[in-house]
Formats: sequence, structure tokens, C-alpha cells
Amino acid sequence: MLTAEKLIQTLPYEQQATMHKLRELILKADPAIVETVKWGNPVYSRGRNLLSIVPHEKHVNLQIWDGAALCGRYPLIEGDGQNMRHVKVKYKGRNDFKTIAAIIGDVLAPRQPAAAGRGS
Repeated sequence: MLTAEKLIQTLPYEQQATMHKLRELILKADPAIVETVKWGNPVYSRGRNLLSIVPHEKHVNLQIWDGAALCGRYPLIEGDGQNMRHVKVKYKGRNDFKTIAAIIGDVLAPRQPAAAGRGS
């Protein structure tokens, strides 16, 4: 079975370094997250898809499956899909990994269930 690690090793070196960095940030934020390969890319889930990392010619997209909810807080998040958004992480040049780590942390933060009605 193809693992994310094996998949990343098949990529050109420049892509590997960026993919490894994003993978490291995701696994650091949630060591128990489920890592699989779907559609030829590493996908991270907990019962549903949350993040994926997709290499392109000049950058990697950190895909955020429910990213629309985070757009207002993080200008790095791009896209105009109904829910999916992405952050472009360049192979060359500067990337704001502090903000990228914060985005990943928000995506993977445990969600509190909605409170039941008040004063029952």
C-alpha cells in the first residue's frame, strides 16, 4: 500500500522538502490523525477529510476541506469553492509557516458540541 511518506519520496527534491514540512506540521498538531493517500495525494482525516497536501509545479496547495469558515481570519487562505480552500506554499521564496501552523491548528482543534438550549 502506498503511504504518504513513500509518495513524497517519489517527488522531485524541491517538492519533497515542502511536502515534508507540511506533513510535519500536520502530524505535530495531531499525532493521532489518520494519514492516507487518496486521489494521489496525502489526505488527513478524523472520520472525514480535513486537510490534504497537493504538489503543483511551483507550489504545494495545503487544501483545507472546510476552509471557507477560516477565510476571514487568515488572508493566506485562497479559493472560492463552497467549502474547500487552500494555502499556496511556494517551493522557492518565503512562506509564513507560523501562520500556516496556526491554520492547521485551527482546522484540527477539537470542536465543542453546540450547547443545548439555555435554562431548561
